[in-house]
Amino acid sequence: MFGSVAILVFEGSNNPNFTSLEEGFWFSVYSLFAGEPIPASPSSLGGKIVGVFVMFMNVTIFAMFTGTVSAFMVDRIRREDDFVDWESFSNHTIICGWNRKAEIIVREFKAAGKSEGIPIIVIAEFDNEPNFIAPDLKSRIQFLKDDFTKVTALEKAGISRAETCIILCDKTHGRSDQDADARTILAALTAEKLNPNVYTCAELLNREYGSHLDMGHVNDYIVSQEQSGFLLAQAALNRGLMGVFSELLTYERGNQFYRITITTEWVGKTFLDLFIHIKQNHNAILIAVSQPQGKFEINPERYIFQEKDNLIVIATREIKL
Repeated sequence: MFGSVAILVFEGSNNPNFTSLEEGFWFSVYSLFAGEPIPASPSSLGGKIVGVFVMFMNVTIFAMFTGTVSAFMVDRIRREDDFVDWESFSNHTIICGWNRKAEIIVREFKAAGKSEGIPIIVIAEFDNEPNFIAPDLKSRIQFLKDDFTKVTALEKAGISRAETCIILCDKTHGRSDQDADARTILAALTAEKLNPNVYTCAELLNREYGSHLDMGHVNDYIVSQEQSGFLLAQAALNRGLMGVFSELLTYERGNQFYRITITTEWVGKTFLDLFIHIKQNHNAILIAVSQPQGKFEINPERYIFQEKDNLIVIATREIKL
């Protein structure tokens, strides 16, 4: 209204384009949104100043609108986890920490048929959600921005209802190897305390700290740098072997490792008997036996199967005896 009245005051007496308040009003509206004097330019100095003021308001209003929308979106992203019903997650997988291995883990879970549809929660301290090499993987993950060593963070992620907890080495914020391993151990022991039934896997940088995980009854852990060294040594000593490892260690192609439960009809029979049966009937290779107490018999010369034994086989798909 200020622009309508002002332009009429300065232009009404000497400009035929501005003879009424209505014309002044539409001049102000058009100039405000278009950023230029429409439908006609003022001829007097006062009218031109009014026109410039109205066009300047266009920039100001646009900046205010953009800033408001941006602030709203940023605030919504920061508080996104507040809208998540964390209590609805059960039998899910929790990944503590984030590094390049995390995306590989999610991709393998997607490729493994029996893991399809399993919810995955990632607890990590990052400023922004990470960019994925494969964008379709993001839909499988719910991010919780928190410190995974905190009891409150693990409880919010539903550790008491989780099936698996994977703890990755966290060297963000300039942490040393020792600090990263300390955080891994703390998170693993806390997870086991909160839910003794969760299957916990941890990544260490130094094997010396593995004894802490053993005493805390953590199910599995790997020493990542050590495993890389083993693979490099095998690649050098047995040329071309990395191609075999690459296929066996991924669900995305070819043969993989599978763990299957022995049936009662094979209890009391030999490793060789079942080896031949599996190869002939399933085109799979029996390579090891996992005993109930956690001991493994790999390619045993003589072994008699017992109840609750599990078999480790190499196959293109999961098999049933």
